[in-house]
Amino acid sequence: MNRKMFLFVSLIALLALVLSASGPALASPAAASALTGYYNLMGIEGIGTLGIPDGTHGTIPPVGDYGNRICRYINVPNTTWGQYYLRYPLHLPNGATITQISLYVADFNSSGNMFVHMVSRPWNSTQNGSDFVSGIGTSGAAGNQTITRTGINEVVNNQTTQYWIDVIPVNSANPGELCVYGIRVTYTVNGAFLPLIQNGG
Repeated sequence: MNRKMFLFVSLIALLALVLSASGPALASPAAASALTGYYNLMGIEGIGTLGIPDGTHGTIPPVGDYGNRICRYINVPNTTWGQYYLRYPLHLPNGATITQISLYVADFNSSGNMFVHMVSRPWNSTQNGSDFVSGIGTSGAAGNQTITRTGINEVVNNQTTQYWIDVIPVNSANPGELCVYGIRVTYTVNGAFLPLIQNGG
């Protein structure tokens, strides 16, 4: 074999080796699976807001906290359903799919409960918003507890839509008996194109 033929055969072999090694790497993004992320909110991030009756406006309700327990509540006694909310805005990755929402709360009120709604609305809307999944709540004075809504399949579209969680207390003389320690939103993202984003740990 002369020198030119040897160089030609060597070049072809090297090219084949490079192509075979680069093929799987080029294909790997498409093969990446969905990643699971968690968006965590502390109870004290809740914003006290007025309820949903059309035309309601005025001073927002005071909120209270249980010291280093970091448990927030609407500091108004004898509230009725829809009168006041603790509102928790959600800032999730665009394109993420919400799959589960859990709240760690306290309910020591034998006659009152806490109701939770997962809400969305168009970003340029004056609507109250609508539930993107059925609500959950506490029942009886069960103390510290976790309440969860599973089976959610809500795809986040930040271009068009706002998302938040409303916690609605129906309390009695001691409003601090119903409070929120924390919220965890579980979601999935496409591992090939989106980062795994976590907020608050």
